[in-house]
Amino acid sequence: MAKIETKPAATSEEKSPLTVTFRDLAFKSRTLVLADGRSFAVDQGRIQTGDTALIAFLEKHPDFRREAEPLPGA
Repeated sequence: MAKIETKPAATSEEKSPLTVTFRDLAFKSRTLVLADGRSFAVDQGRIQTGDTALIAFLEKHPDFRREAEPLPGA
């Protein structure tokens, strides 16, 4: 009998396949705490992440601006 492997459903804590960078317009360093209790550090006015929940949070926050992605091969 063949073994069938199943993957659990993706969660908001799962990392997306891409990493994005956001610039903090208000602070050079700070700690962000999401509703689920996880914390993330802003360093030198930037935060880089692939976490889908954090990306959604940063997209809605007025203090953060998503930086342009570099072109492939650039």
